[in-house]
Amino acid sequence: MRLPTPARGAVLAAGAALTAAAVAAVVLFSSLGATAAGTTAGSTAAATPAPIVTPLATALVPGPVDVDRKGGSNVLTARLDFGPGATTGWHYHPGPVLVQVVSGAITLRHAANGRCLSKVVRAGHGFFETPGAIHVAGNRRQDPAVVYATFILPPGAPPAVSTPTPVACR
Repeated sequence: MRLPTPARGAVLAAGAALTAAAVAAVVLFSSLGATAAGTTAGSTAAATPAPIVTPLATALVPGPVDVDRKGGSNVLTARLDFGPGATTGWHYHPGPVLVQVVSGAITLRHAANGRCLSKVVRAGHGFFETPGAIHVAGNRRQDPAVVYATFILPPGAPPAVSTPTPVACR
């Protein structure tokens, strides 16, 4: 069973929408800085500078994406650099994770219904990792790959917990 991938037209449209959203965020923060000082007509007070917004990555993440945390959460965003052959090892996450592939390609593997499933996720695409889902991510190519991962974790929980290889994937 292959996981569904969006049609090329949908990917291009989604990429354009994500880029537009990133530009809109920069424009929004820039305009907020200009009005944050509360200046009025005829005032000589300097405008408060806006934060500099630097979009780092955009990716199409196929749904469903369900983030339902009750109470506080620790949020960690990390850059993961995968050299050729690098792997995370089999693991799961105590909370949901949003992953964006920035460059290269990552191969995801997980067990489902007694089978070992595999999917390649290329730059510009992403994926959602459900809490507790056992999986492995690795770079099976000769070029490096980079991903950004945002972990939404229960307080005190580690980002990942190592686990044995599922029987279907041995």
